[in-house]
Amino acid sequence: MTVNVIHWSRDTPVPPARLLTAAVAMAVPVTYGVATDHLLQASFAALGALALASPRPAGSARLVGLGATGLVVTSAACLGALVGGHGWVAVAVVVGVAAVAAVVGGFNRWTADSTTRFITFLVMATGLGGADTWEVTRWFAAGVVWAIVLALFTAAPAPGPRATYPQLWRRWWGMMHRFDGWRYAVQLLPPLAIASVIGVYWHQQKSYWIALAVVIVVRRRGDSLLRATERCLGTCAGVLIGGALVLWVPPSWAIVAVVGVLAGLRPLLKERNYAAYATIMTPLVVLLMDLGRTPELSTVGYRLIDTVLGCLLAIIPTLLLRRRHVA
Repeated sequence: MTVNVIHWSRDTPVPPARLLTAAVAMAVPVTYGVATDHLLQASFAALGALALASPRPAGSARLVGLGATGLVVTSAACLGALVGGHGWVAVAVVVGVAAVAAVVGGFNRWTADSTTRFITFLVMATGLGGADTWEVTRWFAAGVVWAIVLALFTAAPAPGPRATYPQLWRRWWGMMHRFDGWRYAVQLLPPLAIASVIGVYWHQQKSYWIALAVVIVVRRRGDSLLRATERCLGTCAGVLIGGALVLWVPPSWAIVAVVGVLAGLRPLLKERNYAAYATIMTPLVVLLMDLGRTPELSTVGYRLIDTVLGCLLAIIPTLLLRRRHVA
């Protein structure tokens, strides 16, 4: 396992322009926040840019695909901010909507990608429950639009053969009659529900990180025990790095630089090694969620505990399904 975890894949080329675009997409909103002293609003915009990072629809559908994905993630941010902090209402909404998204996402590649983003940013936005919903939504949408503008200047992969909607429907409906069509929902929903319930009973500020760790670790593709372990290790390491960064309270220019570097590395590491990707993705999220705030040491400690707990919850279904497959 160790050899695979440190394996550095070079199968997929990553153009330098893609790295630069990713860095600029995140750094510009943060720069605006630093320059105008609107760090909270800038964090919402940067999260919007992050939500639309690396979508690569091809051909004439590029703008339509980007726009549709942007609407999906913006609605997730709006809904998450709306229900965040509302106890059992938030649990019911998050788990219920995630259940629908998990099943519908199997229709095609776009729905798989968009629903995964939706679930991730829905959970993430519940951590913004104290903020004004309209303010979160409009700044998040501004970040999404900014990311779309930048994405249009980067090269898209050549479009491959596309199935017709009747073909996609028949394929999806057929999968619904097999376990494979429900695998992602089975792996995601039980730990997500448990994590959300724990968050209600465990009254501490960052309890949404339990559920967030679950949605980070459980993925529609790459559901092997090795990949789940990589995501767990990378996420926990990233929380430690992110905690150190926010406790350091770096000067404004350093925040911009760190966000830009981490964001720029994301596309490269995502293609090369998922543990390394999670290790830099998580502190990026931590920085953005805490931008304009000064967390206490206890908050950082709780976030690490939440993350470890979420990772443990997330990996249990993978272990059980692996034993079922072996048996």
